Amino acid sequence: MKERIVGGIYRNIIKKIFFLIDAETVHDFMTFTGEMLGKTDFGKWTIKQLFGYENRKLNKTIDGIEFKNPVGLPAGFDYNAKLPFILGCVGFGFETIGTVTLEPYEGNKKPRLGRFPKSRALLVNKGLKSIGADEIIKKLENKTFDIPIGISIGATNRSYKNEEEQIANYTEGFRLFENSKVKHSYYELNISCPNTFGGEPFTSCIKLEKLLKSLEKEKIKLPVYIKMPIDLDEKEIEKLLETESKYKFVKGVIFGNLTKDRNNPEVDPDDAEKWQEMKGNLSGKPTWNRSNKLIVLTKKLYKNRFTIIGCGGIFSAEDAVYKMGLGADMVQLITGMIYEGPQLIGEINKKLAKI
Repeated sequence: MKERIVGGIYRNIIKKIFFLIDAETVHDFMTFTGEMLGKTDFGKWTIKQLFGYENRKLNKTIDGIEFKNPVGLPAGFDYNAKLPFILGCVGFGFETIGTVTLEPYEGNKKPRLGRFPKSRALLVNKGLKSIGADEIIKKLENKTFDIPIGISIGATNRSYKNEEEQIANYTEGFRLFENSKVKHSYYELNISCPNTFGGEPFTSCIKLEKLLKSLEKEKIKLPVYIKMPIDLDEKEIEKLLETESKYKFVKGVIFGNLTKDRNNPEVDPDDAEKWQEMKGNLSGKPTWNRSNKLIVLTKKLYKNRFTIIGCGGIFSAEDAVYKMGLGADMVQLITGMIYEGPQLIGEINKKLAKI
């Protein structure tokens, strides 16, 4: 009942107001508000009363990490670490901060965020906007989190002399967090952001191998999950998985990142026409089928070798259940929450607890 009332208010009033305002302005307002609420016990209590849901049936340990539930916030929303103290109250079981880059980057030119309601999608062109690893570490060191926190690491969005320099940029980011006093639980290795300078070079097996060899030398203590592309064909994904499977510190994969396929049949024709004139790539429902196919492929080929996190197109509790039924161990969502409301997290967890 609580979720139905809150969801109705969000969809019929709040969302209609938000969707009249620039998307990035709304995002900044919500992350600021979440940060403020997370600083006080009263703020946390209020959010927990509105959205929180807990059930011991949902507790699970994966890769040595204890999760209260399998529903997480992926990288791309809280890229400057404003929300780790409030998201557990919303009902999330884990959060990935970032993507964090070694050096600060102010983001691509605006507009960096837009909405395609007919396609139930967001247009994203942040380009790994980040205050940088040093500042994130300062914000998080010696803090205690009530849910597992992951750090997504990518290469700083700039030009590089060669791939060795870019690999060194990635590696130094990991090294800083490994030597810090941040109490995070895992890492995400982001090789698939399509909005950056030079595209996605490490979705090439040869280059990915070099990157993973560099990271292996760091003897990373925490699990590493790789954020995967979804627009490559199955054979290319199989080759990437084969490369990743050779490295023990790589515990899992996330399917997946944004779609950059401008011929994607799941994009509404009117939105597709607008998209041709705009920079950025899409999250939400246009990623749904591709994400699902790659989850099935990975589970079929590798059974339990990889922890699989399903991300893309979850707009209902049924969507989350379906994705986990295909083989995902956990799920993540942003776009569905923006379109349907934050009570969706509780709805998913209630559904999962029932089954």
